[in-house]
Amino acid sequence: MSPIELCWNITSYLFTLIQLAAAGVCLGIFVSPYLRSRSKAVKTGAVYGVVMVILYVMPPQIDNILAYFIGTLAAFLVMYAEDRHNINQKIFLSVTFFSMRWLSASMLGILDHYLDRILLAPEIIARIWLNYGVYVVIRFVAIVLRTLNLLLAIWAINKAYKGKNRYMEKRELLLLSVPSLSGVIGYAVYHFYQFRNEMPEFYDLLCFFYYLISILAVLAIVVIFQRWKTSQEEQAGQQLLESQIDNIKAHLEGVEKLYGDLHSLRHDMGNHIQMIERLMAAGNSAEASAYLERLKGEWQELTPEIRTGNPVVDMILLEKKKEAEARGIRFECDFCYPNGTGLDAFDVSVLLYNALNNCLESVNGEDPYIKVQAFRKNSVFMLIISNSFTGRLQMDAAEGLPFTTKKCAGHGIGLKNMRRVARKYMGDLSFEQDKDAVTVGIMLQIA
Repeated sequence: MSPIELCWNITSYLFTLIQLAAAGVCLGIFVSPYLRSRSKAVKTGAVYGVVMVILYVMPPQIDNILAYFIGTLAAFLVMYAEDRHNINQKIFLSVTFFSMRWLSASMLGILDHYLDRILLAPEIIARIWLNYGVYVVIRFVAIVLRTLNLLLAIWAINKAYKGKNRYMEKRELLLLSVPSLSGVIGYAVYHFYQFRNEMPEFYDLLCFFYYLISILAVLAIVVIFQRWKTSQEEQAGQQLLESQIDNIKAHLEGVEKLYGDLHSLRHDMGNHIQMIERLMAAGNSAEASAYLERLKGEWQELTPEIRTGNPVVDMILLEKKKEAEARGIRFECDFCYPNGTGLDAFDVSVLLYNALNNCLESVNGEDPYIKVQAFRKNSVFMLIISNSFTGRLQMDAAEGLPFTTKKCAGHGIGLKNMRRVARKYMGDLSFEQDKDAVTVGIMLQIA
């Protein structure tokens, strides 16, 4: 083998390996926002790149589509092994990347075909080392263009796909996968006939636009899907908020009844005192003590254990306290309501409802507890709610909220409602984990 032939073979081999490695990097970038740690995305991309390189170098060589399918399957298995949350979404990522990788490569392959014609120019063919140099430049440009094209498609999809921590149902997976599968099937059908028939040259141009349209169709369906899901979430959020407002109204009725009972007790207090005096004067101290105990019992039933300064908040905290204690969960409360401010009790109730419901869902440990603190400092009102939690709090970096593992529709909307209320008062939510406790802090401006 002559030196020039050796250089051609080594360069071709090396550029193919670089291209496969670049595809692995692209896959890692693609799946990174959907996985719960960057290391998992790195493993996914690395396994894909290594598998593709092995399939390329090992004899006998297999069909390209089959090789890319095996590589994508290996990447999916890594994602599944590392994080079994939201499996349907991982299938979608695998199918979409397989399609994007294949369609973008095929689209740029047509451009490569026209670039390769430069090598056939007589003045270049006549000078073998110049021909080789031009070949190196063309291959380098081709790899850069393919990688940039794939990265552009990945960036567009990731930007359009906003709800990356949403649970994906099977029907949603089917809907989102149709454009990707259609694009690859169209490619396969075209090349099946291409190898058996002589195609006119303008077919390359038609295929280029078909691949481009297929990629745009994937992006379009993701955009439509996200708008639909956002609208669905807003509707579910509104329904949840209305339900919570109905509950608050029920608490208001309870407060009105409580005040009515207190008014009746206060009205009858004079009669009760006179009755006790008569019993004592008649020497019936035992009956007087029993009467007094019954009166104390009535008073304790009508006087709430928790007094924050707002009766609606009192009723909500008492309800959650009873619910927690019924499940063996210790409930601590140190809450001072900032009366005389523009803070709406309905908004505070929404915050408490959602935060305490989340606490009751996630609390665990040997000594489970929920702790509620609220205080005012100048123009800032702080609401701090914590609960025991043995595990690791997983945060969605894009949303700034904890990941949800629930598959039911609408789960996680409560947190978004809390954030909406906090931002209404120029505030926000913060989440922290310290050893075996998780704390949500809510800051509100109430000046």
